[in-house]
Amino acid sequence: MEQTLFLIMVCSLSIMDLNTKLTKKEWSPLVIRRYSLPVLMFIAIITDDNLDDLDEIVTKFQKEYKVFPKTIQEIRNYAGALNERLQTYYSKSEGVAVIIQADKMTVSSLAGDFMNHEQCRLELYLLLNFATQV
Repeated sequence: MEQTLFLIMVCSLSIMDLNTKLTKKEWSPLVIRRYSLPVLMFIAIITDDNLDDLDEIVTKFQKEYKVFPKTIQEIRNYAGALNERLQTYYSKSEGVAVIIQADKMTVSSLAGDFMNHEQCRLELYLLLNFATQV
């Protein structure tokens, strides 16, 4: 009796009822984007958001600063502010990292999974090491 009832329920479902959120999911792999103006900068992000406008957001942020920071503290503040901007804009972000190589130093601003999970940090830095060697 249970089998017959089950078959009736399945047959009564329409095609629209079979769609689940899994079929519309945006995948969220780690993405690392390299920028070289005015210094070498990497932005890493894990998010379900669409990243097609990432370059526009970063360029707009850079134009707001007009002149790239010169001191160590100014570069640290720049990295932190850009990180916060990206977290705000990409509300589904699980992790955001801004890494800047300038003036014989590397500055990183990490948030979310990059700050809290060692495996995410390890993957990020291994991929960065690979990207700079190629």
